Amino acid sequence: MAVWGWVAVSALGYLLGGCAIWWKKHWSQQGLQALLAVSTGVLLAVAILGMLPHGLAESPNGIPWVLAGLLAACGLQRWLGRREKKKIHSPGAMWGALTGMGIHSFFEGVALGVGFHTDARLGLAVLSALVLHKFPEGVAIASLAVADGKRKKAMAAVGILAASTALGTGTALAVAEISAAGIPLLFSSGILLYIAGTELWPAVNRRRGWGGMGWLLSGILLYGLLGWGSELLAPADAHPHTHHTASPSIESASHSMSHHHAPLEVPGGLPAPEVEMKVEPDAKGGWNIHVSTSHFRFAPERVNGDPRPGEGHAHLYVDGRKVARLYAPWFHLDSLPSGTHTLRVELNSNDHRPLTHRGKKIEDSVTLSVR
Repeated sequence: MAVWGWVAVSALGYLLGGCAIWWKKHWSQQGLQALLAVSTGVLLAVAILGMLPHGLAESPNGIPWVLAGLLAACGLQRWLGRREKKKIHSPGAMWGALTGMGIHSFFEGVALGVGFHTDARLGLAVLSALVLHKFPEGVAIASLAVADGKRKKAMAAVGILAASTALGTGTALAVAEISAAGIPLLFSSGILLYIAGTELWPAVNRRRGWGGMGWLLSGILLYGLLGWGSELLAPADAHPHTHHTASPSIESASHSMSHHHAPLEVPGGLPAPEVEMKVEPDAKGGWNIHVSTSHFRFAPERVNGDPRPGEGHAHLYVDGRKVARLYAPWFHLDSLPSGTHTLRVELNSNDHRPLTHRGKKIEDSVTLSVR
């Protein structure tokens, strides 16, 4: 299913919550708090176990963006809080609450978009958490509308929240196309930590006894189970990863005969991983090769395993002949004979299949003249 299909699924949480007011005016606080606790656990796990490792793998120095996400969410929340305080006793109290929840939904949409852009399975984990607590939020905003004498506008209110989520997702996908790979992930992890830590966790703590903590731990466990279950919904060969170079190359006959792995195509309509190679002479002899990637992580621990989105290794070729398998960005090439040589690096999945985009290998090449 495309990312916008999953966004529609997340919006169902609001719509179902809004519709529930038409069926039943009073809902069990205990049940709604359990949903919030599970959602809190999933969001915390997504931020700490999912988005942070992915983001730091692609932008090792990007940890300040986590703080930026926290501060951005906090600043907007405080600004909206002041406005809502002024309106809380007015007939427009429902619209003040709707404004705050709309910004909240926008940020959740950002996290959802970044999750799916990075890894379909990470996106599904975010999705599950959002659906769980969008239902009680839909109940809450629809209840305010009914209490304000605007029962017919309850569905309009939840529709606005659903649209805010979609807007956040679209914004995230647009920004991810033009920014460094790990930055949107780290920024979104800060947003999720703020939402889970300041808005959802206090509601969990208000519940007496250990029940709330138990549901929260269940949410963390659910995140782990989603990593297994989402394999069925988002197969590992459906790579939802980033953009740019997939330049064509002409390979030598010797390489073509020795290479038996079928290419793994990045699905159409999705951006492809990016790779860039730089080669510099070493002062002690030989050549230092640096392979930088975006939305792609070297994963030596999973070599020969099943392909996973955004990870694998690289193959290095000199004049069409494979000379090394790279499991890290840096590699030292001992020597090259005199003459002109073409060095080429291509990205490969865990099972050694070359990644392609629109039929072209995702690779980069450098021509060297050696005296």
